[in-house]
Amino acid sequence: MTPVLILSAALMTAMVAVEIIHFRLVRRITFLTAVHILIAIGYCLPPFLVTLLPDTPWQYGPHGPLYNPWGMRLYLLDLADHLRLPSGAYMTAFILLIGGYVALLFGYLCGTRLPIRPFDQTCLPVSYLAALGLVLLGLAGTALGLYGSQFGSVSDFYLTGPGIRSGEVSAKWGALQILAQIALPAFLVLTAAAVRSTGTIRWLLGLLAAVAWAVAFARMWHASGRLELGSFLLIPLIATVFMLKSKKWVVLAAAAIGLLALLIASAPHHSFSHLHLAIPKILNSLASNLLGTVISILAEFGFPHIASAHTLTVVPDPISFRYFIDIPLGLLYMLPNLTGVETLPPMVLSLAARLLPWIPVDLLSLGYFSLGTLGVLIIFAAFGAVLALFDGWLSESAGWLGQALRAAWLFYLPFRLFYADPYAALQSGFGLIAGTVLIMALALWAAWRQRGA
Repeated sequence: MTPVLILSAALMTAMVAVEIIHFRLVRRITFLTAVHILIAIGYCLPPFLVTLLPDTPWQYGPHGPLYNPWGMRLYLLDLADHLRLPSGAYMTAFILLIGGYVALLFGYLCGTRLPIRPFDQTCLPVSYLAALGLVLLGLAGTALGLYGSQFGSVSDFYLTGPGIRSGEVSAKWGALQILAQIALPAFLVLTAAAVRSTGTIRWLLGLLAAVAWAVAFARMWHASGRLELGSFLLIPLIATVFMLKSKKWVVLAAAAIGLLALLIASAPHHSFSHLHLAIPKILNSLASNLLGTVISILAEFGFPHIASAHTLTVVPDPISFRYFIDIPLGLLYMLPNLTGVETLPPMVLSLAARLLPWIPVDLLSLGYFSLGTLGVLIIFAAFGAVLALFDGWLSESAGWLGQALRAAWLFYLPFRLFYADPYAALQSGFGLIAGTVLIMALALWAAWRQRGA
């Protein structure tokens, strides 16, 4: 075994040990659990895939040879051959990863010591939830309606989504499409209000929740993202599983969720425009070559291993240290540009894409772009503290809304390991972030009113 494989196996063993100890203490799935899984998928397993898959039947994936920008095998293998990075880059990247993981655990431990109260939706009157849900639904519906008015028909709206996502087709008013993301938190809030209501009010709120679900579905389908599709379909299911008391039903529901997640992950990027044709092929692939499909999925999400090693070879030349400027820049990029002329400096993702197209900026790369080794330690420690804060706030939350927010953030926050560019992260999570902030503000206002009563 090469040193990188030895380090990879050692890190996975350490994460399993940490997870076992942590689970014995808290007895639940946490944000740290999700991060452990993603570190294994994005950083630890790829070295084994790159080493073991070449010249085997699995090097082409379950569908045989398919073109990618670097060849015809699984893109992870062709990308590694195309870059031909020195072995020292992978070794250094993995040492940095281990240091980052230690910093993450330190940040997580510090975060758990903060006095964070679990979210309790019972502090929010149903009338408050209903009002917030109606406002969010109105904004989301209006934004999506205005954005969709530029397309000739509903069919055009759906079919042009993949082209817009890939940059092959241009569309106006992209900010409205991002604003329409608040349809998902509108659905969660209205559902929570309906669950706590009775009689006619429950049916009315349930109907409004269904409308919010339809608006969120339309926007999600147009956006054509598999991660968005997965979160959209699985958030309500996972929230329900979190609330189940029967272990039997939990196991059955978890198996169903796992199968659905496997179906979504194995769908090709371009399948949204002809899903009725893609689904039979996906099912046939899973039935006939399950191992090959799983390997293909792991290879597709293994880019952080190569991207982080590549980052070490381009910093500080030709890309200079960023000194964490991308965090405020991401916020500034989210503001409307009324002049139509871009005056802000480019984000790190734009710079990295010039050297390594089509590959996102992972968390280790973001830290190294920011301030080298110290930047990696800082960014991972901060990430660990944020994970602990969300665990403290949501993992023990009471009620369906708290568990729905927990499921939603479990889809969003841990995946910043893979997609760490601040602007891209804010764009993809705008609806969830905005909805959560409004729910927190409403809860604080309700508590203030109760204290004043």
